[in-house]
Amino acid sequence: EDLPNVVIGSAEFTNLGEQVLSIDELVGNCYRLDRRLADPAEPSWRFASYQGAAYRWGHDYSLVWTASDTDRRNFMGTGQLSGSGGEGGGTPLVDLWTQECGLAVCSAEPQPEWISLPVRTGRDGLVEVCVAEVPEERLGQQCTLDPGETCSTIRSALVLHRGDFHDAVRTYAGLLRAQGVAIPASSPAAAYEPYWKTWGFGLDFTLEQIYGALEEIGDFGIGTAVLDDGWFTCYGDWEPNPAAGKFPAGEKDMRAFVGRMHAEGFKVGIWWYPQGVSPESRLAKEHPEWLVEDRDGSRLVCGRGLFYLCPGHPEVVEHVAALAGKFLADWDFDTLYLDTTGLSACPPCFNPAHSHGSALDSFRTQSEMFRAIYHTAQRLKPGCPVEMCICSLPHDPFKMPFYNVANASDPVSLYQMRRRVKLEKAFRGPTFCVGDCYQIPMDEWEGWSVPDSFESAFGTGAQVTTLYRDLDPAQRERWRRWFRMYNQMALSSGEYLNLYDLAFDRPETHVVRKNGRLYYGFFAGTWSRVVPLKLRGLEPGKTYRVRDYAGGIDLGTVSGDRPEISLAFKEHLLLEVSPLGR
Repeated sequence: EDLPNVVIGSAEFTNLGEQVLSIDELVGNCYRLDRRLADPAEPSWRFASYQGAAYRWGHDYSLVWTASDTDRRNFMGTGQLSGSGGEGGGTPLVDLWTQECGLAVCSAEPQPEWISLPVRTGRDGLVEVCVAEVPEERLGQQCTLDPGETCSTIRSALVLHRGDFHDAVRTYAGLLRAQGVAIPASSPAAAYEPYWKTWGFGLDFTLEQIYGALEEIGDFGIGTAVLDDGWFTCYGDWEPNPAAGKFPAGEKDMRAFVGRMHAEGFKVGIWWYPQGVSPESRLAKEHPEWLVEDRDGSRLVCGRGLFYLCPGHPEVVEHVAALAGKFLADWDFDTLYLDTTGLSACPPCFNPAHSHGSALDSFRTQSEMFRAIYHTAQRLKPGCPVEMCICSLPHDPFKMPFYNVANASDPVSLYQMRRRVKLEKAFRGPTFCVGDCYQIPMDEWEGWSVPDSFESAFGTGAQVTTLYRDLDPAQRERWRRWFRMYNQMALSSGEYLNLYDLAFDRPETHVVRKNGRLYYGFFAGTWSRVVPLKLRGLEPGKTYRVRDYAGGIDLGTVSGDRPEISLAFKEHLLLEVSPLGR
């Protein structure tokens, strides 16, 4: 009753013959889609789609247009089967939609499953979607079917909706919540505070560089600094880097650093990849029984060339929880920033020391590691912001209960950034804190993320964050203006409204409601005033005052009975629309 647009089911197969059958693939919730049935003038294969599998840095997933040759496997596992298929993990949901309607298929299980959600265009031009399982004997999965024997697919679901991916994703999150995957719908107050990261100085930062930046970022209204990658000696050991200018006295210097930051009036966060272990680390030598192993006893490695701690081993979970406690209680950090692609999924583990019931235990229980970290953080510092960034990959819904700050996951275009903010608001809740993934000055931008666009962050209701090495006077004034405006308007805790389709409505439009006012973000290369902008969400019979809040320009009034306004703009237009009464 709570999910009226969802059909959940599984397929069961029984061998009624007399021969043993090989199971090549189990398929459920299979549909063949023809765009012409809704839009006769369109090609049969052209759909807007969301495809949630984790591939690689920069690979789009929030809005993917299908083509005549689309063939995307969307494998959710890791290792041998992934190959060029990506990192592994992600969100087990694909959604295809038109202006008239949308259809999504997804896993209905409350844990990660070793499945694919392929999207393929057939020779006849129709697009096929399904939930598919290719069993592997090495993983102990059923690969044959004896006479009279039965096997079944996982439970999967069909979701029908209108508009872009927003309602399909929101519905899927509701399906998971109903099964105990407690994805929080809101963030603690401290989560929305803007922050600055030391990554502008790279791995070779010095403490003096950090101290030297504090007066400026404080003037902007930024009260939190995140100590980024480069602070430690070795993944796994997590000891302060004793290099000159950093922490030559080890933990004593680390405590002194945090103490000075607090004395200067700043909160401090710390960067951490809790599952990664350097092959040369002390931990790898002292606790090889904690590591993920392949069938031949070799250690599996992530994209950074690091070993994995096995989340299915209780001692590992205790170890990472203790580290979180050390960072927050002993060293006195205020926030945790969890990062890297290795967080996306954990490969199967064959380490005999772990006594796994299945090699897939490590894959299915990865979230337990993050549960322990999050609960430790909230016990020690209630309301502690915990953020997870998976380096341009889609977020994993089974880890979502264990971090209270989401982000746009290192987008490589402003289109990606804005879409992903909407996506995360759909998953978590319309007021959840979703970071913009950094305002970076154009002259420092290296292409792996996006250059500064405060307008994109404000227009979507994102948390505004930044990293940089140095700002010139014009940049400094721009940063000061926008961060001060961010603190005054607090749009990141406003309610994101799903009023526009990102694929089919033009211009691209986002709406945030805060204190009874509507804030519209319009985005296009150029937009002519000949085509009126539609202001959806206004009430008939009411009059509204319209203001370009980025430019500080009063634009007059508009009626809720005729909710549109004729304005030209280039790249972006930010409007505040306030009710005046009837």
